Amino acid sequence: MTLVRPKSETREAWQYTGQPVEEWPMWVQGCCYQFAEDAIIVRRSGQQIIRSSEWLVRNLDGDPEWLTHDQMRKEYEEVVG
Repeated sequence: MTLVRPKSETREAWQYTGQPVEEWPMWVQGCCYQFAEDAIIVRRSGQQIIRSSEWLVRNLDGDPEWLTHDQMRKEYEEVVG
């Protein structure tokens, strides 16, 4: 999935809806693991729980950012794909 910001900046995004790890994009598999019904993202600052319907967005450095559904709607004007 591709996201478009108002200034034509595009990024990849993925919404966690309980999919098994095998169905996650490779960039998500490289930074997360599944524990029970949640996905866990491993970052330099520690671990973050990704619950169902929350998003990961790959920033310009290729690192994942965690966003809630409401944050996604506020920050991005268009979701393509």
